[in-house]
Amino acid sequence: MTDRNRHPVVVGVDGTAESRLALQWAIEEARNRMLPLRIVVSHELPAPMRGIDELDTEAETADVDAAVTIARDQLDPDQVSRAVVADRPAPAILGEAEDAGAELIVVGSRARSTVASVVLGSVGSAVAHHARCPVIVARASKEHSPAGPRVIVGVDGSECSERAVEFAFEEAAGRSLPLVAIHCWRLEHPDEAQWDADAFSRRRDEHMVWLAESLAGFRSKYPDVAVTTSVLEGRAAVLLSESSRGAELVVVGSRGRGGLERMLLGSVAESLLHHAHCSVAVVRAARR
Repeated sequence: MTDRNRHPVVVGVDGTAESRLALQWAIEEARNRMLPLRIVVSHELPAPMRGIDELDTEAETADVDAAVTIARDQLDPDQVSRAVVADRPAPAILGEAEDAGAELIVVGSRARSTVASVVLGSVGSAVAHHARCPVIVARASKEHSPAGPRVIVGVDGSECSERAVEFAFEEAAGRSLPLVAIHCWRLEHPDEAQWDADAFSRRRDEHMVWLAESLAGFRSKYPDVAVTTSVLEGRAAVLLSESSRGAELVVVGSRGRGGLERMLLGSVAESLLHHAHCSVAVVRAARR
């Protein structure tokens, strides 16, 4: 049974195919985590009309009513709520999530606007940058992999990465999917592998041991999750993007070991939001 006192999953909808995918992701997240679901639709009023009490317009009301109906058919109807907010989509979603202390936000990968939908919708990007909780940017996977659907997580030993690993195990357990943990490392000298293959092999083996040790506690906590590990030499953003082909979800921390505290989003997370071949979860170490 859903705990009525727990913080909700918040999802932004706008009637597009991308937002319908986000809604289904959010429904599954609410079910798996036994959380309430909050559905948010926004519309921006012209300046002279801002501040009026009546916020609903016909299109936005139809969008949110349809989404609520779909959600209540799959969840406890009492645990599905709605909000129509007179603001731009990203601030509306972020505001609702902040007010509710959201456990998770789900958004589509593209916005309604054609211009905004180039590569990644401005809404998904803004929410992933500024949310205080984990964010899933839902994207349909158009590729198949011999490995089948799976959850992928990038591991680098940072505080954000540790939380991302925990989130990835939760996702894999809730969706009954295998988990692939990937650690990417870089050669200190570009030609190191050419002049000392043994040294390269030793370095790789050291990283493999470290990765296995860093996952040991999570393996014990989630014994039903089938886990494989991979240690790859090269740029994490590129390797994780390539590894995401055919996956269901790739999970990363909002900043890695090289991230600056003043940065809202690290380069790996930023790159995956634009180039991953599946849905992306961006996880922060803690509420800011």
